Amino acid sequence: MRYEKEYFVRRQAELKESVNRLEKTNGLFSLVRLALFLLTAVMVVLAVVLEMQLLFISLAAVLLALFVFFCIKHNKVNRDLKLKRAVYDVNDEYIARVEGRFDKLKDKGSEFTVTDHDYCVDLDIFGDSSLFALYNISDNIFGRRAFKDELLFAHVSDRSNDEILKRQKAVSEFSDKIDFLELYQASSRLGKLDKVPAALISLASDKKISFSKKGRIIALLFLLLWLIPIGLAFVSLKLAGASILGIAIINLIVSFVLTSRYKECFDAVDGITRQTRALYTLYDMLEKEDIKEQYTKDLLKDVKTGGKVSEGLISLSKACSLCRLRSQPLLALVFNALFLFDTLCADRFVAWAEKYGPSLEGNLDNLGKIEALMSASVVEIISKESAVPEFVDAPLDSPENAYFKGEDIVHPLLDPQKAVSNSIVIDSKIALITGSNMSGKTTLIRTVGVNAILSYIGARVPGKSLKLGRMRITSSMRIVDSMKEEMSTFKAELVRISAIVEAGRQGKPMLFLIDEIFRGTNSADRTSGAMTVLKILSSDKIIGLMTTHDYALCDEAQKELGNVCYYHFSEKYDDEGISFDYKLKDGISNISNAKYLMKLVGIVI
Repeated sequence: MRYEKEYFVRRQAELKESVNRLEKTNGLFSLVRLALFLLTAVMVVLAVVLEMQLLFISLAAVLLALFVFFCIKHNKVNRDLKLKRAVYDVNDEYIARVEGRFDKLKDKGSEFTVTDHDYCVDLDIFGDSSLFALYNISDNIFGRRAFKDELLFAHVSDRSNDEILKRQKAVSEFSDKIDFLELYQASSRLGKLDKVPAALISLASDKKISFSKKGRIIALLFLLLWLIPIGLAFVSLKLAGASILGIAIINLIVSFVLTSRYKECFDAVDGITRQTRALYTLYDMLEKEDIKEQYTKDLLKDVKTGGKVSEGLISLSKACSLCRLRSQPLLALVFNALFLFDTLCADRFVAWAEKYGPSLEGNLDNLGKIEALMSASVVEIISKESAVPEFVDAPLDSPENAYFKGEDIVHPLLDPQKAVSNSIVIDSKIALITGSNMSGKTTLIRTVGVNAILSYIGARVPGKSLKLGRMRITSSMRIVDSMKEEMSTFKAELVRISAIVEAGRQGKPMLFLIDEIFRGTNSADRTSGAMTVLKILSSDKIIGLMTTHDYALCDEAQKELGNVCYYHFSEKYDDEGISFDYKLKDGISNISNAKYLMKLVGIVI
C-alpha cells in the first residue's frame, strides 16, 4: 500500500504531541517521587524525635508504599516515553525515504559490501545512497543480515517461482501494516540486538551445559538432609545446632562442586536476560499481530516444536530472574547453604537448553527472514507507483528465462521528484545502448539490474509493470585500479569481464550489465575485444545491456551478430544550453556532446 508523505507528516505531529505529553507526565512523576521520599524521611525523623512514634511510623509506611507505587508507574511512563521517541525517529526516517533524503538514513550497511561480488558495488547495494539504506527497516543483526543476504544472493537462489509468489503476498501484507512496522522497528531499536547474542547462543549450543538426572537426584537428597536437625531437635538442641552448621557447610561445598562448570553461564546472566527480553518483545508482537499469510506464519513457528517461540523465551526469562538473585552475595550464600540455590539455577538453565536450545539459532534465522520481508515491503510503501513482478513460467534452466520486459520502470535511488521512467524489452538478445555523456545510459542499465534484484526478493518494483525470467545478474561498471594489487584500470576491467564470461559459460540463464566496455584501451582493441565478448555471450540463455560510445562496435555488431538490439538516448541544444529528456529510444545514436561539455568548462577545440 502506497503511503503519501502527508500521512507520515501528520503522524509525526501526533507522535510529537504524545512525546510532549509523556515528557510532562514523566516530569510530574519525578517531582511526586521526590516529594514522597522527602516526606517519608521527615516522618522517620519525627518518629525518632517525638513521642508519637506509632503515628509517624504508620505515616512513613503509607508514604513509602506510595513511593514504591509511583516508582513502578514512573518506570512504565519512562518506557512508554522511550518507545514513543523511538517511533517518532522511525517515522522521521520514512519521511526521509519518501523525499529521497539519504543523509537522514543512518544505517547504510556499508560493512556488508563485497567488492568481488557479481554486482554489489556496481548497483549500489550498500553505502551512503544504496538499496540497503533506502529499504532496510531492521534494527537488529538478524534482520539486517537476512536482508543483506537477500540483496546479494536471491538472484542465484534455487527457490521456486511459487515460493517467490508466496513471498510477494507476505511482503504485501506487511506493506498494509505501517503502524505495526514502525512500532516493531522502534521496539527492536530499544532492544539493542545489533550484535550476535553470543551469551544466549552459547547457552543454547554449549554441549558442556548438561545436568544429569543423577545430579538432580543428589540435589534433592541434600534437601532432605534438613530432616536430620529436625529429628535431632527432639533429642538435643546442641546436636541439632551442630548438624545445621554441618549441613550448611556441606551444601556450600556440594553447590560449588556441582555448579563450577556453569560459572561462565552465571557470569553472563545479565547479557542473557537483556537479550531474552528483547527477543521476547519482538516475538510477542509478531505472535499477537493478525498475520494471515501462511508463509510468514510458518516462519514464526518454533523450528523444532512448531509451537510459539515466545514460550521458550518466557521460560528462559524466568530462569534468568531467579539466577539474578545471585548478584546479592550474602543472599546467594544463605540460599546455597539452605538448599543448593546455584544448583537450582543451573538446573533451570539446563532444562531450558535441553528443551529449547536446539531450535534457538533456527528461530533467530527465521526472525531475520521475517524482518527481510518487512524491509522488502518498504518498496510499495514509499514508491509513487509500484507493480508486482511477474515471472516467466518455465523451468529455472530454461532459455525462456532470458527475458526482461519493464514498462515505465524507475531507479529507486534517484530523486523521486526528478526520476524519469523508461520501458525496455530484451528477449534472448543483447541490447547496445548508445548516447551522449550524462544522457542516462548507465542509469538505465542500473535500473534494469536493481528492479530484477527487487523482484527476486519478493518485493514490488517501482514502475508500471515488469515481467522477467529467473537469471543470474552480473555487471562491470565501476572499475578502479588497485595500487595494492598492482592492477591497472584496464586489468581490473578484464578481471570483471572475465568473471561475466565465466558465469555465462555455466549454461544457466543470465543477465549481464556492462558500462563502456574496455574504455581503458585504444579504439581498435576496444572494438575487437568488445566483439569477442559479445560473441561469447551470444546465447539463448543470456540477455544483457552494454552501453558504449564506440559506433564502430555498433557497425560490426550489425554485420556479424543477429541477436543484438539497439537503443539510445538523445538531447537537445538551444540558447540556454543542453537538455536531456532521459527517455530511451529505439536505434543507434549518432550525436556526441563531448565538445559541447568541454566548451562549458573552458576547453575550446
